[in-house]
Amino acid sequence: MKNKYTKIVTPLGVAQYPWLSSPDTKFSEIGEYKTNLIVSKKDSQEIINLIDSAREESVKLAAEKSNGKKVKQADAPYYDEVDDEGKPTGNVIFKFKCKAKVTTKSGESFDNKPTLFDAKGKPMLNVNVWGGSEIKVSAELIPYFTAMVGAGVSMRLRAAQIIKLIEGGSNSSGYGFKEEEGYEHSETKSTEEFEQDDSKTEVSEDKDDF
Repeated sequence: MKNKYTKIVTPLGVAQYPWLSSPDTKFSEIGEYKTNLIVSKKDSQEIINLIDSAREESVKLAAEKSNGKKVKQADAPYYDEVDDEGKPTGNVIFKFKCKAKVTTKSGESFDNKPTLFDAKGKPMLNVNVWGGSEIKVSAELIPYFTAMVGAGVSMRLRAAQIIKLIEGGSNSSGYGFKEEEGYEHSETKSTEEFEQDDSKTEVSEDKDDF
């Protein structure tokens, strides 16, 4: 099959079950980076068209390699989101993944972690992206064929742009809280200022709590 893959960049969506900072090793020792992305269906049509076109091409190529035998089409790497009653929500869920480590034909191995960028396009390091974060995803459409599932395309995760980050322990909405009128905390003192303040007060048994 062709080595030049179709590249896509999604519209803004909401990350679902993201493993973007560390690989999921539950089903593989090597691990996978992956995420689902929930996108409004009205904003998804261009990406869906590209995926469907790549799926049709994959079936065509598989048929050529199967000496004209009929080749079934594998499931698409996206599906309509439904609510608890099974009714469409108007959103589409896209599925992205990539192996955490790749081994070349020559035996050389290298890490394959997706690159994360902030809203301004700057690389992000040491960040933990949680579900609910608003992101865009860059991926490649990779054709495949197996006798069991048929011919189709997977979406190889390459990078993500984090427009709104929800990070573990950093967002109160994860605990069920909503924004209210009232006290608003502001950390204005530096560590040095706190140390200077402590030197002017008596040492208490609670000092180690800070």
